Formats: sequence, structure tokens, C-alpha cells
Amino acid sequence: MNNFETLISKKSRTVIGVLSGTSVDAVDLVLVKIKGKGKSSEIKVLDFRSYPVNVKLKMHILRLSSDNNLKAEDICRLNFIIGNLFADSVNRFLSVNKLSYKNVDLIGSHGQTICHFPGKKNLFGFDSRSTLQVGDPSVIANKTGISVIGDFRTADVAAGGDGAPLAPYLDYILFSSADKSRVFVNIGGIANVTYLRKSCSQNEVIASDTGPGNMLIDSLMMKLFKKKYDKNGKTSSSGNVNGELFSFLKEYDKFYVKKFPKSTGREYYGEKYVSDVLNKGKNSKPADLISTVTKFTAFTIYHNLKRFETDELLISGGGSKNTALMNFLKEYFPQTEVKQINEKGINSDNKEAVLFALLANEFVNGIRANITSATGSDKNVILGKFCPA
Repeated sequence: MNNFETLISKKSRTVIGVLSGTSVDAVDLVLVKIKGKGKSSEIKVLDFRSYPVNVKLKMHILRLSSDNNLKAEDICRLNFIIGNLFADSVNRFLSVNKLSYKNVDLIGSHGQTICHFPGKKNLFGFDSRSTLQVGDPSVIANKTGISVIGDFRTADVAAGGDGAPLAPYLDYILFSSADKSRVFVNIGGIANVTYLRKSCSQNEVIASDTGPGNMLIDSLMMKLFKKKYDKNGKTSSSGNVNGELFSFLKEYDKFYVKKFPKSTGREYYGEKYVSDVLNKGKNSKPADLISTVTKFTAFTIYHNLKRFETDELLISGGGSKNTALMNFLKEYFPQTEVKQINEKGINSDNKEAVLFALLANEFVNGIRANITSATGSDKNVILGKFCPA
């Protein structure tokens, strides 16, 4: 464990953050220099890259994520496949940056979520709430030569929380303000929000998933247009909102109306949900379906935020590049500045990857990085597991 002792003794660390996200479009990697810990953390972004995931692998992952008849072998093999995918991506990233594995102190890897069941359910006398991220950190560590911190959600779930969202910690550390109340909206596969009241403490941060992000849009784009996503919101912009379908979604969707904190994923916004949308909108033009679910995505974010007073809405994630989605948000928040995040080197592309680099650094520093008001956990805990190279 000399490696870990050396890591602890460092005042600054070079860290790679890596994830693939709910939509599984690409492996995102960021290279950062982190000095300090907790509220004193200083983060310098050195490089960011995004490597597309093979379409057949993506579809395999999505199928397994929504398959209620999974085989243990499928999960076991995928755990190593994703580990190898991330390791290969890291090695490619190092090569592009002309770096050796010896130049990097640590990797923070989120893994790929394939199952997330945070609701309390008693089975055989035990609390069975659970979450599963594949892409084993040990595979990444051994294939790259760099020690890895991974599996960040599990400790929070063990402490009675949802294990999500995790992004509010980065928002709190870097962007909390004594002068402004701010809302951060991350639109990945699922949309999640962070509300930072002026001068709030860590466990006063209000955050939660709100509902679908890009997930419904992406799924329908694939089924209707054989495209992975609605680039720049062009398809949505070419269609019209179907009022009847929009009203149906507002009644049909039971997640977005739940109280904070809450979390969800493909287990809710998966094949059945998409099939029901297609069935209800079977007489609609394909572009109208995309426009309708895009507006509904914006509506679910608005519904969850309308009670908060805020000076600005800062958007990150792939959804921030969807012009139609951004326009719908601006319609719902006419008195608030709505814009893509671009502060302190953090932007809509790299934010989530920076989060996992930060969480890895906090693990080494012994910092309890979950936010109980966001996840609903009983206590603050150290997130992650250490896998030495």
C-alpha cells in the first residue's frame, strides 16, 4: 500500500476522470490538476476528449440495462468489457497527450450504470435497495498501470441514500456563492438539478433527478430516424408539439411529480415507457413526437424548479447543445438567465468527467463527498473504492 501512502502525502494530483453516461454515446475523459481538498479545491482542466462507443456495443449495453431476464454471465462479461473499454480509452488519451502512466496519479471512474434500484424493498429480511455500475476498476488499474477510485454510488446507498445525484458536490465545491442563488441543470440521459441558495452549507444543498434528460429523445430518434440523437435539436425544431400527447405524458409519468430527493434511470425511462409513447402518438408525424418529448423534458425540469427563486440557470450535459430543448427552457423560465455553463474551465462537455476526477481526489483526502439533502442518505460517507495498480 505504499502507492496509497504516496498519494495521500501529495498536495496536488494529476487525475483522469472517466465515464460513459446513461446514453452510452461515448467515453468521456478529462485530465485535471487538483490542488487542495473540499472547499479549498483548485481544479485546472488540462485536456478533455470524447471517444464514440461502437454502436453495436452501445445497443448491447442498452439492451442489458432494460432486460428483466438478465443472465449472470451477461453482467459478468460486461463488467470486464466496460473495464477494458475504459482502459483502452485512457491509454489512447495518454498517448494523445504524450503522457506516460507514471505522469498520472489517479483515475476516477464512474463505470456504466446498468441497474439502479434505490427504493427500499425488504427481501429475505434484508433491505435490498441497490445500484450496480459495471466496468470494474481493477481491470482499468491493471490495464493502465494507474490506480483507480471507482464505484462511487454504493456507499451512499449503503447509508440509506439513492446514490444519486452525485454532481451537486462539484457544484457546491466550485460554484456556491455568497451573492447569488444559482441552479445547475445537468441534462444527460437523465436530467438532474442542483439548487445552491446563497451561502448554503454542504447539507443544505437541494438537488435531485427531475425526470428524462436526453433518454426519451435519443430512444425515439433511434426508433424513428435511425439516428443516435437529435443533433442541435433540428428534428424537434422541424416538428410541432402534439398537445394531446403532451397532456398524456404529464399524466402518465409518475416520477417527475415525486418529492425531492429522488433518482431514476433506464429502469423507468426504458423500453416500456418509449413503447407507450409510440403507441399513444402512433398517428403523429415522427418529428412531432420528437418535439413533444423535447418539450416534456423541459417541462419536467421546470416543474421541479418552479418553487425556487434563482438568479441564473446554468445548463450542462449533451442536452445543453439541443437548441430546441434550450429554447423550451427559456420559455419556461422567462425571468431567469438560461445559458450553458462555462466557468472555471468547466463547461457543458467536461463537467461530469471533472466530477469523477474530483470525487477520486476527495477519496484520497478522506473527504465525505455525498450530500445527504440530495441523496436522502442517513449520513455523510466517503465515496468510492480504491484499486491499486
